[in-house]
This record gives sequence, C-alpha cells and structure tokens, in this order.
Amino acid sequence: MAAVMVVACDSSGGGGGATNSYAGKTIKLGADLSVTGAGILTGVQSRNGMQLAVDQINKAGGVLGAKIVLHVNDDASDPAQSAAAARTMIQQDQDLALLGPTLSSSAVMVHPVAESLKTPILAVSTPGTHIVPDCLFPQTTPCRYVFRDSLGEQAAIPDNIQSYAADAHPSTGVLFVTQDDRLSSDDGKIVQDTVGTYKITLLKTIAFSTTEAHLSSLVAQGVKLKPDVMFISSPGGIPAEIMVDARQQGWQGQFLGGSDFNTAVSAQAGTAGTGAQSASAWYLGNSLPSNTEFVAAYTTAYKRPPDQFAAQGYAAIKILADSAKRAKLTFKDLAGDREKLRTAMETVNIQTPMGPFQFTSNHDVKQTVWITRMDGQGGFTLVHQIATTLRFA
Repeated sequence: MAAVMVVACDSSGGGGGATNSYAGKTIKLGADLSVTGAGILTGVQSRNGMQLAVDQINKAGGVLGAKIVLHVNDDASDPAQSAAAARTMIQQDQDLALLGPTLSSSAVMVHPVAESLKTPILAVSTPGTHIVPDCLFPQTTPCRYVFRDSLGEQAAIPDNIQSYAADAHPSTGVLFVTQDDRLSSDDGKIVQDTVGTYKITLLKTIAFSTTEAHLSSLVAQGVKLKPDVMFISSPGGIPAEIMVDARQQGWQGQFLGGSDFNTAVSAQAGTAGTGAQSASAWYLGNSLPSNTEFVAAYTTAYKRPPDQFAAQGYAAIKILADSAKRAKLTFKDLAGDREKLRTAMETVNIQTPMGPFQFTSNHDVKQTVWITRMDGQGGFTLVHQIATTLRFA
C-alpha cells in the first residue's frame, strides 16, 4: 500500500498555468507494497508505475509547486505487516493518504484501519469482493475513505461472460475453482451467480486446493463432460496448467477467466492458452494518447512493456495528484486536509492509461473495460471495448 503525505505541493501531473500555491511543500508518498512473497509480480509492477508517475509529475513542476517523494515499504505479502504499516503511516508518519495494499487478503485488514482513522486509501490491485464500498463486511455501512482504481471482479467476470455469450452462444460449462484461495473462491461464486443469466448450464463445479498434486485427473473430469466453456478461477500458474492439460486431452472449447488470466499465465500457457478470454481494466495496445504515452515512457524507463498493475499504479498517483491539486490543502490541519482530499477524490475526472477515469458513488472504478484473448505468444489481442457510457448507461 502506498502512503501519501502532503508536506508540500505544486502543479500536478500536468498542472499547466496554475499558480504555485503549494510551492516549497513536499508530498511524501509511502508505498507499502508486496515486492517480495506471493504478491511480488503485482507489487513490483505497481511500484514501477507509481515511481514513473512521480518522476513525471516532479519533472513538470510537481503539484502546484510541491515535490512528491515516494518511499517504498515491502509488506512481504503478509496481511499483518500491511495492517501494522498502515497504522504507522497514518499515526506516526502522519501521511495524508494511503495506496494499496497489493493483495486482497491484506486489504481486508488494512482498509478497516484506514476507515477507522479517517484516512483516504486507494486500492491499486485488489479486484476482490468487499473492497468497496463494504470494507467492514459483514457490516453493510459504506466506507467513506476507501477507493479503488482496479477493476473489480464483480464487474469484470459478468462483463466477460456476457460478451462471450453474445458472440458464441455457449450452452454448457464446467467451473474449476481453487477453494482455499479467497479471491478465487469469490470469483467462482460470481461465475455461478452469472452463467444462468446467459442461458449457460454449469454441468459441474470442480473444487480443489492450491496444493492439489493431480490436476490432470481433475481436468479429465471436466473434459469428459464435453462443455462448451471451461471457467477457471485459480491463482498463480494453475490456469495455465489446466489449459495445457485440457488441450493435451483433446478438448477444444473456450477458456474464460478473471484477473488471474494475466501476462504471466499467458506466457506459461503458450499456444494452449490461445483464445482464452477475460475482461481487463487495461489493454497494452489501446491507442488512447494517455496510454501510448504511458507505454512509451514505461518501456523507456524499465526496458520492458508495462502490465495492468503498472498502469493502475501509475494512474493511482495521477488520481491523488489531481485530487490534491483541487483540494485546497492547508498543510496545517492534517485531519482537515485528509477530509478535503477524500472529497476531491470523489469528483476526479482524468485521462489514464485505462481510459477516461472517474469513481462511482461507491468509490469503485468507472472506466472502460477491455475484453481480451490470449494470443498464444504471451500477449493479448482485443476482442471488445466496453465504454463507460455503455456500462453506466
């Protein structure tokens, strides 16, 4: 999670012509991300995207004259460490706002801390349930200080199923779900709740654990049923393993998944993953200037293309910078400035690598959704672009 402390500020990521009313100040950002442990691939990309945005904003004059300083703290992918770090950054470091944490399992511990201490927090890579607005689940009172710029699975999975159903009209499916992984289990429930809407009969749900040693035998159960679609809700390299096994066993249907259908899985699956479809917050090849400029800058800085998590980390800094610019911060009343920032975040309206970005009334993302398919070579091709005007009509 990244913490943002306003010690001073000037023109945000492109303030152009605005007076330097924050001149001489510093906005201190503390990023508490998973740069080791289970969340390393996500955390490192988030960190890189954030740092790129900070560098660009400072080079352009800061936020109304204020310089941003980013400090990265590694929570080692441990929820308890994330929660402790959040409390430290809010109470001892007196940071203005937080970003993160990397993992949904950490967010369920961290976000209630930020909410109770009335400090804005922006989730950058957590698509799971009970992030916004119900960070205090099972309590249903909406959390006022928690925001998210990562596309939630409750929106992405139904969008993907709807898109594929409209294109191919499948009638049967099998669901593979890792039951001891919270995000995967939640994703599986979303699939189960959605398929009937599009006249897809779920023939079987095949549940297993992350330590399952004989996936091929489980895949054989699914192949035997000859479904039109295999839904996969599993972390890490498991989706790729299922794809390879299914193809080796002669199954030629469609794979559908969620955020686990990422760049690493596309590379691991290789040709077996060709056509595997998911809904994403971001697409590398989208031609919006806000994305092409980001991709070029990121590739120059890090000698490799960015991924979705880098894009969301980059956007998060831009969102906070824009909000701080409009918040009329005093730099004298921390509690008051946190409230001003929270209010300003609710009306953010900027261009990001993901497309035009705003928050919904529940502080979730209001943005374009990109329906993509794996290309068999470690990348993705675009199938459909669902604009916000359609998603929030």
